[in-house]
Amino acid sequence: MLDTRAVMRSLPLVASVLGRKYGVTVTIGGTEAYTDGAAIHLPALPVDAPDTFLALARGYIDHEAAHLRDTDFAALKAANLAPLEHHAWNIIEDWRVENRLVASFPGCRGNFDWLIGHFFGGKATKTADDPAVLFLNWLLLTVRAWDVPAIEKRRDTIAAHLDKICPGLLTRMACVVEAVRTSCASTAEAIAHARAIVVELGKATETPQPASGTNPDANQTGGAPEGGSGDGNQPTASPWERIRNLLHAQEDELPQEFGAILGEALKREAPARDGLPVSVATVTHKASSDLHPDDIVEAKRASTALRTRLHGLLQAATISRTHGAQSGRLDPRRLHRIATDDARVFMRKGTRVGINTAVHLLLDCSGSMTPNIRLASTACHAVASALETVGINVAITAFPASHDPASTEQKTVGRLVRHGQRVHPRLKVAAVGTTPLAESLWWVMQEMLPLREARKLILLLTDGDPDTPTCALEAIRHAERLGFEVYAIGIGAVNILQHLPGRHRTINTMAELTPAMFGLLQGALVGRRAT
Repeated sequence: MLDTRAVMRSLPLVASVLGRKYGVTVTIGGTEAYTDGAAIHLPALPVDAPDTFLALARGYIDHEAAHLRDTDFAALKAANLAPLEHHAWNIIEDWRVENRLVASFPGCRGNFDWLIGHFFGGKATKTADDPAVLFLNWLLLTVRAWDVPAIEKRRDTIAAHLDKICPGLLTRMACVVEAVRTSCASTAEAIAHARAIVVELGKATETPQPASGTNPDANQTGGAPEGGSGDGNQPTASPWERIRNLLHAQEDELPQEFGAILGEALKREAPARDGLPVSVATVTHKASSDLHPDDIVEAKRASTALRTRLHGLLQAATISRTHGAQSGRLDPRRLHRIATDDARVFMRKGTRVGINTAVHLLLDCSGSMTPNIRLASTACHAVASALETVGINVAITAFPASHDPASTEQKTVGRLVRHGQRVHPRLKVAAVGTTPLAESLWWVMQEMLPLREARKLILLLTDGDPDTPTCALEAIRHAERLGFEVYAIGIGAVNILQHLPGRHRTINTMAELTPAMFGLLQGALVGRRAT
């Protein structure tokens, strides 16, 4: 049985859980964190994540999933917003979609509150002097403070500073910003509010109120505004002019949006390449066809023999029954036994064995398997058929699924039989590519995680020659710590010994499959490791 607490600290599995929960695709691998409008992409992740990185990753998934679920990207594209309008829309839309996600999944509120506090609620630093920066920070913190009152103090500090150099600005802007809070149910409405904010900002800068009693630049630190040349002979723009310049600012002159800030934080905190980062294989199509008729006959023969020997082994206690006992709850139906000095007149609950196990067969289809791929495919059919007939929830996955000679990325898997699908003979596949065992094992763990069966076994059919043995071994160890059980059948090779000592068998012919499988699983299924 899986260790739920350990699973929720394993980032690759947490990402899978959240992706399924929100109905979005989450991929893991590479060095960048980003969203392409269809899926969330995370960089390679540490196996055991520190608390801060775990919180960042969960918050990033929540944030981007909220956009994928509720942002109308077509409406945004059609709006063709100016850079400042788009920046204001981002602030509003982030708040809107996050609250929509919280309405469906209240547990997200804690993740979002942590993120806002982490990025915006830290120790106050010296307040920026550029009025444009002050205004954008005030807008961001005003919207965010609606959900996290703890950042109100920082917002108020900025507002007080801005009121001194641009008096009356925030008084005019507060009403149009507050309107967002009362009516913003869609991306289109967020766009309308963003435009209204920019329009009001333009009006405010057309008729600015003078700063009372002081030079408008008295509160500046001197020199040119941020990014300026600092030439003392050049006239310094007034605070109101700097605010007005926001209306014509380009995208690269405006602060990053929240998702990009989160993505950079994940990239910055990601482990070094030599720190065994975890990547997860992605699913793609794997071409397959029916096994040769002779192979099907041989598989059926092996399957029948294996089924006969395995029946009753893959079991877990699930069904309750009662029996007579000398203690427990009195059973009136057994009182007649007293006349014969039989003390078993009490009722005691017992157990009756029932099958409660899922098995995932992971078939190595790398180029090194070419001499043995026919045997391996036939063995998969035989094993899966035998397990299916005794009530096991079985699946078969091939790896790698695709091979591009011009690409170094071959971390793919292909579903041949899904959990819950009837086993079929379309298992004839080509052997080509490398052996991304570690990435494939992580994918299988993600795939099996939501299954209802108490026991989850991963059975690998391979020649035992992974691309990255250290990462493969770490994936196996992590699977076992989480509660998965990993076993292997070595096809014509014994290299797998170094990764699964005592949990493997080696075969060279179909005739060896039945005794090898039975010997491998018998000890495991009665609670002992095969030896």
